[in-house]
Amino acid sequence: MFTTEMMKSASAHHARRILWLDFAHLRRVLRLALLVLVGVTPVFAHANIACEVANISLTLSAGTISVPVGAPVGQTLASLTPSTFQMSCHFVNRVNNVTAATNYANFATTQLAPGFTDVYQTNIAGIGVRYTFDSAQCNAAHVVVTNGQAQVGCYFSGPLDGPYQNADITVTPTLVVTGTIAPGTRTLSTVPVVTITYTESDQNTSWNKGSLYTGAATGQFVHATCSINQSNVYVYLPNSDTKAFASGIGAVTASQAFQLSLACASGAKVLITLTDSVNPANRTNTLTLSNDSTAQGVGIQVLNSAGTAVSFGADSAAPGNTNQWVIGDSPDGTLQVPLSARYVRTGTVSSGSVKALATFTMSYQ
Repeated sequence: MFTTEMMKSASAHHARRILWLDFAHLRRVLRLALLVLVGVTPVFAHANIACEVANISLTLSAGTISVPVGAPVGQTLASLTPSTFQMSCHFVNRVNNVTAATNYANFATTQLAPGFTDVYQTNIAGIGVRYTFDSAQCNAAHVVVTNGQAQVGCYFSGPLDGPYQNADITVTPTLVVTGTIAPGTRTLSTVPVVTITYTESDQNTSWNKGSLYTGAATGQFVHATCSINQSNVYVYLPNSDTKAFASGIGAVTASQAFQLSLACASGAKVLITLTDSVNPANRTNTLTLSNDSTAQGVGIQVLNSAGTAVSFGADSAAPGNTNQWVIGDSPDGTLQVPLSARYVRTGTVSSGSVKALATFTMSYQ
């Protein structure tokens, strides 16, 4: 039998147990709440900056490039016209409401040329390509893809859900000698693919943005097997009486012989194009007189070894260039190209001085 005091004591003890259980339960609730908070913390690191890229999937176009005789490894053959692609970013309304961040364009490629850390092999043995990036808006100057990697970061700031902001980045491909180049004409068809991956300063995730260069390429490389023995060839025509042209337009005088002298290595067919320096668009067989000529109604023709007046073409080594003709196979030694020059009547003749200028371009196949 319990007394009243015993009942009070039991009742108090029971109350203390209830209070203790309530505290333990509260502690578990607090621990659970803390775990929930830890679980949602990464949401606040989600990127607010959203970026796209434009003007990519480029084809590398080299045109026609002459490779000098004996070009050493490391020599630059040509810096091509820069291409511009665009980084476009804006800020979206997300959890952390970031309104300033840096977006990074990470460039990657493969196939380093032997002996180089910043030149990548094309499909032509002995010719590689180097990529250099510049952007005034991104404070980037001469960033070169080295060991297959390069990065350009652009800082952006702006309102949430505002318009895209654009940053222009130019890439300049440079063609470089990487080894021995076979003589003749070689066609450029492929270069290593250059990919773009975006990363952002407000989180570590990356986004593949495709290829800056797809790997497709066009161009012609003409590797010279001959070098010029003389930089300038002067041809002096004798004085001629105006009566020599009495038969009318097209009348010509006797020709004066001269020759081009080249030092060659064997292994290619040699072709040549003459170009009118005064009027490079001239496709006739008569040179345009220079501005300091005082005679009128007279022009100058250049004749080949067969005695035929040569028509002029563009200053280009491209195979099939207009008015290009074959000289023959290159010898292992000196190649002489016999030519001659003469006056030709083009209009009403008046006495005075006559001067014309021409250049020649060699091509090899």
